[in-house]
Amino acid sequence: MMGKSMLKSMSLILITGFMILSGCSATNPLFHSKQEQSQVIDKIDSLFNDPLFEHAFWGVQIKSAHTGKIWYQKNENRMFMPASNNKIPTSSVALTRFGPDYRFTTTLSYNGEIRDSILNGDLIVFSNGDPTLYERFNFDSRDVFFDWARILKSHGIRKITGRIIGDDDAFDDDRFGDGWSLNYLDIWYAAEVNALQFNENYVDLKFFPPLTPDGQLQIIPNVSSQYFSIDQDVAIGDTGRTRISVTREFGSNVIEIRGYVKAGSSTFERSPTIYNPTKFYTAVLKEVLEENGITVEGNPVDCDELDDMNWRQDQTLLIEHHSPPFRDILKGLMKRSQNMYAETMTRLLGYDEYGLGSFSNGKKVVEKQLEMWGIEPGTYVYADGSGLSRYNYWSPAQFVKILEAMYDSPYWPVWYEMQAVAGVDGTLKNRMKGTPAEKNVHAKTGTIANSRGLSGYVTTQDGELLIFSFLINGHLLRSNETDLITDKVLELLAQ
Repeated sequence: MMGKSMLKSMSLILITGFMILSGCSATNPLFHSKQEQSQVIDKIDSLFNDPLFEHAFWGVQIKSAHTGKIWYQKNENRMFMPASNNKIPTSSVALTRFGPDYRFTTTLSYNGEIRDSILNGDLIVFSNGDPTLYERFNFDSRDVFFDWARILKSHGIRKITGRIIGDDDAFDDDRFGDGWSLNYLDIWYAAEVNALQFNENYVDLKFFPPLTPDGQLQIIPNVSSQYFSIDQDVAIGDTGRTRISVTREFGSNVIEIRGYVKAGSSTFERSPTIYNPTKFYTAVLKEVLEENGITVEGNPVDCDELDDMNWRQDQTLLIEHHSPPFRDILKGLMKRSQNMYAETMTRLLGYDEYGLGSFSNGKKVVEKQLEMWGIEPGTYVYADGSGLSRYNYWSPAQFVKILEAMYDSPYWPVWYEMQAVAGVDGTLKNRMKGTPAEKNVHAKTGTIANSRGLSGYVTTQDGELLIFSFLINGHLLRSNETDLITDKVLELLAQ
């Protein structure tokens, strides 16, 4: 028989063990997490089944980057117009192909000879698509041109007898995406894509309303040039609100400004596109050279206007200019959702692989890389580089697969940093503020009429990185009403 002391000891051990086991079942983080996860998934499902959107079509996939587990999915393999989520395949392939330190190259050459401070011949500028001659990367969009003027003068050049020739043949002459609408080609987000690009191929116009109705409206472009003109017919008053239209007929560089401005109202900005970026580039370059004391006797021209090819012979390199690194350019592309940058990337891929920067050549490179990531050709439609076209079709599962490939990429830190951050910057700057998703969600937005997309990454409270893609097509509500659904889902996941 056991002694009383031994029985007491055994009892204490059993009681202690029971307490430990009981404590585990009540506070085990894994049990707690599974229970909470189930509740979160139920809430997410109810959000994506909100009766407000019963006329529309949601596609969703949420997947753990760490374990590969699917958290939630709905119509994940169906096809959707992705809007600017189309920039995800474009940018991921460009970053994978070129790396974060790649730089565009622009050269300034001449034919003929330099004698007694005179360049007897043409000045020829060539580029493979550098989009950074803009104040986002410089104090003044013309800064590079000012540098070139100084270098030419250091070579003793004070006069050029020939032309300023823009050699844009690195890219083909198809400057718009397939399916783009004529309705918006004069708005900055539909700027032409080209091998020679200046001021992002549009002009920023700042409007300064007068203080009184008898004053004058001031319109100041961020770049002054004779290449475009402004035709203004605007009434000024002291009642109502400002209503302005800024348009440009296709093939013309006359910017027509019509409407009404209320005196004393705040300044505002509009950014109409410019037709034929090559001529815009060479025209402003000539104006800068002349402003800096270098006379140019010939005209600024697009090489496509020239019948003979003699100008290509016996060129001598004067200047080689390199853009900022890819990491900075792609960050501007993704955070601001800059369409012209995205179209440039697709053509750069084609130029690098096949010697001609056409969309069709770039598409082949994109398709090859996607196939390496497990996305077969013929299972999606890649119609342009930016997503402005309504001919693009992708599934949420395909976007998640690309985002997962980039998570496993050596360029993951750069890729993650490229995305807009909720409540902080880019197209997510004003979303999810004051929630657990603020400063957490890194994602790409997308908006075209009746379609919306948001795909990227969110980190849960316990540190699990989730990859998500939310696409909706056919909605008849305002776009910010779809944001209420997606943003609430991300807030739940972040908790």
